[in-house]
Amino acid sequence: MGYGSFEDMGEAPMMQQVFDARRGRKQPKRKSVDFNSTLIRHVHQRVLFRNRRERPDIQPSVAYDKELLPSAASGDNVASCMCTKHADTSVNKNNAYSHRCPVFSISWTPEGRGLIAGNSQGEFTLWDGFEFNFITIWQGHDTAVQSMTWSHSNEFMVSADKAGVVKYWMNNMNEVKKVQGHKDSVRQLSFAPSDLKFVSGSDDCLLKIWDFETGTCEREMNGHHWDVKCCEWHPTRPIILSGGKDHKTKLWDAKTGTCLDTIHAHKNTVRCLGWGVNGNWFVTGSRDQRLKLFDIRKTKEAVQSFNGHKSEITALSVHPMHETLLVSGDYNGSILHWSVGSEEPVAQRMAGEQGSHEQCIWSLAWHPMGHMLASGSNDHSCKFWCRNRPGEGLSEMGGTLAENA
Repeated sequence: MGYGSFEDMGEAPMMQQVFDARRGRKQPKRKSVDFNSTLIRHVHQRVLFRNRRERPDIQPSVAYDKELLPSAASGDNVASCMCTKHADTSVNKNNAYSHRCPVFSISWTPEGRGLIAGNSQGEFTLWDGFEFNFITIWQGHDTAVQSMTWSHSNEFMVSADKAGVVKYWMNNMNEVKKVQGHKDSVRQLSFAPSDLKFVSGSDDCLLKIWDFETGTCEREMNGHHWDVKCCEWHPTRPIILSGGKDHKTKLWDAKTGTCLDTIHAHKNTVRCLGWGVNGNWFVTGSRDQRLKLFDIRKTKEAVQSFNGHKSEITALSVHPMHETLLVSGDYNGSILHWSVGSEEPVAQRMAGEQGSHEQCIWSLAWHPMGHMLASGSNDHSCKFWCRNRPGEGLSEMGGTLAENA
């Protein structure tokens, strides 16, 4: 904003000030979620206190907001990591450069400063991870982006689309390689612990193990009798977990390509699955509205079954810090938080509540620090969910607690 000239700068009163430009528009206040303050507080407390018992307890008051710690420092208290507070909603604009369309896949950047969202038009949108504003958009695929995942070294990202094309991306989002991986839509990708190989599951009923450096298929695994909807590599071992439209969950030996076990636990399509952080158990989600937890050492029957969804389960994600906390999304747009050992959801955001999704949730992703959750939906939006401040009840922010929580 510029200022006009005065006839006499020394004696002109302030009321005679003339503006030679338009009055500036008042900037709206943007919400921001920054995890750096919690990290600084945690480092400070590590010097003052020897263990968790000596730390001061956080009381239900806004005055204790500055005492919040990162998720990794909360021990076994999963209640401090439930993200049910609606932080912001990010939607693409409808213009010549972007399209407002369903978001099928989302993934946080390795450092947690941004969220990449892949939509049904093959576009990648990068959203800021602190203030949730738009950063950039580019055309990554010719068809809908179905899956994306980062290597464990955080140097490369691999994405796949509805036409079966697999692409390599550097961490600066430059395309490195393009491979025709499958004849049909690729539903999920997952890296091996060494990053030397990755697995892909497709609607052509095949699982393929790829050499990452050369981009060649090393092995095909044909055991599902219908579409493969999900697959994930074990965190530390050469074991691959897959689920399909044939209602089956399978365990595979990645070295030989043989099927180790077939689990008949669901009555409908297995849409999503995930390994626990320690790799000793895994959880599956199905269109029969149930989540089931299995011990890898005993897969004949489920260790626990979670019943709470009122429609088919479409997305699932396990917390990166707390292996007993997981979150699931369904076709109606509801998000439920689960804790291992509790049959009912410990927290939930039901469809129809203020700030919740209006349609099917296709993807869920925890922030690498575990303090925030992102969701991509068929209602064309990405939503960001954060932890409640001390003194804020879940009911005040739209979320609800289960009766036994």
